[in-house]
Amino acid sequence: MMAIFFYGIRFDIFSVLVTNCVFVLLHLLPYQWFIRKNYQKMLKWVFYLFNIPALFVNCIDFVFYRFTQKRATGDLFTSEVAGDIKNNFFNYISDFWYVLLILIILVFLMEFMYRKIKIDSGKQPSGFIISALYIFIFIGLFIIGARGGLQYKPITMQAAARYAPPRLIPLVLNTPFTIIKTWDMQGLSAAKYFPDEKAELLISIRKSNQPYLPMKKLNVIIIIMESFSREYIGFFNTGHGYTPFLDSLCRKSFVFSNAFANGKRSIEGIPAVTAGLPALMDEAFITSAYNTNRINSIAGLLHAKGYVTSFFHGGNNGSMGFDNFSSLAGYDKFYGRNEYIGPVTDYDGSWGIYDQPFFRFFKNEIDKMPAPFCATIFSISSHHPYAIPSIYKNKFPKGKQPIHESVGYADFALQTFFNAASTSSWFNNTLFVITADHTGPAYETYYQTTKGIFEIPIIFYCPSDTSLKGISGRITQQADIFPSILDYLNYSGSYSAFGTSAFKEKDNFAINYNNNLYQYFNQDYLLQFDGDSTVGFYQYHRDSFLLKNLAGRNIEAQHDLELKTK
Repeated sequence: MMAIFFYGIRFDIFSVLVTNCVFVLLHLLPYQWFIRKNYQKMLKWVFYLFNIPALFVNCIDFVFYRFTQKRATGDLFTSEVAGDIKNNFFNYISDFWYVLLILIILVFLMEFMYRKIKIDSGKQPSGFIISALYIFIFIGLFIIGARGGLQYKPITMQAAARYAPPRLIPLVLNTPFTIIKTWDMQGLSAAKYFPDEKAELLISIRKSNQPYLPMKKLNVIIIIMESFSREYIGFFNTGHGYTPFLDSLCRKSFVFSNAFANGKRSIEGIPAVTAGLPALMDEAFITSAYNTNRINSIAGLLHAKGYVTSFFHGGNNGSMGFDNFSSLAGYDKFYGRNEYIGPVTDYDGSWGIYDQPFFRFFKNEIDKMPAPFCATIFSISSHHPYAIPSIYKNKFPKGKQPIHESVGYADFALQTFFNAASTSSWFNNTLFVITADHTGPAYETYYQTTKGIFEIPIIFYCPSDTSLKGISGRITQQADIFPSILDYLNYSGSYSAFGTSAFKEKDNFAINYNNNLYQYFNQDYLLQFDGDSTVGFYQYHRDSFLLKNLAGRNIEAQHDLELKTK
C-alpha cells in the first residue's frame, strides 16, 4: 500500500502543476508588483479558485467510486450527468454530509498553511538575468512534471497499471488527473494491431441471420433493473438474497449463470443491452463524440419487421440522455416522468416515479399497443438514495447495505407487474428478458473483485415456451442480449453488434472496460489488457478471487485472448 501511494506521487505532481500553473506564473512577474497587498490578495483568490474545485472532485470520489469502481472522468460534467447531480444535490449532501465536512476541514487546513507563508517586502528583487533563469528553470521543471517524467510519451491513466493490480489502480490515480486527462476527449485513437481482414476473422461484428424457420412474431419486453447485482439475487447465492419473486421466476426461465455487464454505469449499460454496444472508452457512448452515429438496435430492427417499439424510464426526462438515445436507437416513443399518468405522490423526490406505480403504468400502456410490440423498461428505485414509498417502509429486509431494502421493493414491483400482466391477452405470446444495467455496491469480498463487480443476471422467460427453461454456464454479456433475442425469434437479415447469440454461438465471450483496463472473458480465462500488453491472466473458475496471475505461463491461451481483445 505504501508503494502504491509512493508511485501515486507521480500522478499527484501532474495535478498540482496543472491546477496551479496560473498561480505559479503570476509569481514570476517583476518583484515590485509581487509584494503589493492587492496583488497578494488576488493571488490568494486565484489559489483558491483552482485548488478548492480540485479538492472537491477528489472528495466526490470518496462516495462516487463505490458505484462506478473507478475515478470520475470528464463526462462527470456533461449536461446529462451534471443535470442528474443537480437534481439530487441535496439528497447527496444529506446522505454524505461527512464528505462536505471533510472538504471544509481541508479548505480550512489549506487556509491555515497559506497564512504561514510570509512575504519579505524588504528583499531586493533579483536582476533580469537571474529572473529569466528562474523562469526557464520553472518552465523546464513544469514540462517534466506535467509529462510525468522524461519518457517518450506524456503520462496517461493507463500508466497506473504498472504500479498496482487492477483493483487498486484508482489508489494510484487522483480525480483531478483523470478529469483533466479526459476533459476534452474528442474520440478514440485508432488502434491498428493487424489488417481488418484478420480482425474480422477473430471477432466479426457483422451478423447475418438466415434461419430455416419463419420468424416468430412474439412480443418482446426487455426489463432492465437498476443496480441488480448477481450478489443480491438468492437464486445465484444458495437462497441468500433480497429477490424472492425473481428467484421464483428464474426457476421457470432460461438463466445464464455466467453473465457480465459491459460497464459500470447506467449510461453505459443501456447501449450495451439494446444495441450491442459495450463500453470500451472512458466516456459513455451516449455522451461521446459518436453519439449521433447510425447504430443498430433491437428496436430499430424489429420496427422494420412491423413491431411497435417503446422505451420506458421512470426518471426525469433528459436523465442521462436516455430520451435522445432511444430516438437514435429507433424506438418509436419514449415514456418518462413527463408522460407518466398517475398521482404526483408517486414521484420519489429525486430520480423519478417509484417502480411499482411506473410498472403499473408500463403495463397499462402496453395493453394499448398493437401486437407485435417491443418495449424496454428501465427501473429506478434501487438507485441511490434508494427511496421507497412510505407505505412499504420496513416491509422488506434491511440487509447489510442501504441498497438491499430498495432491491426488495424493486423485486416486489416486478412481481406486481407480472401478476397484472399475466391477465393480459399478450402475456403468453411474449418473450421477457430481465437483466441489470450494472452492478450495485458490493458487500461480499468475491463481488468486490474486478470480475465480481460486473456479474449480473441475464434471464429469458417465455410463458408459452416450456423448453426455454434451465441454467446455462455459457459466458454471456449484456451485448449478447440483442443478438440472442433476434436468434430466438428466427430473425432474418443482416446487422452489426459486438455481442453474439448466447443460444447458438460456440465462441462466446464477454468484455468490459474500467480503470483503463480491458477485461476479456472466455469460458475458461480472464485476460486484463491495458491497450499495449497483458497485465493479468487468470483461470477464474479455479481462482475466483483472482489471486494467481498466470500472465506469461500459459502462452498459447494468453496469446489467443490477446488477439481477440485487440
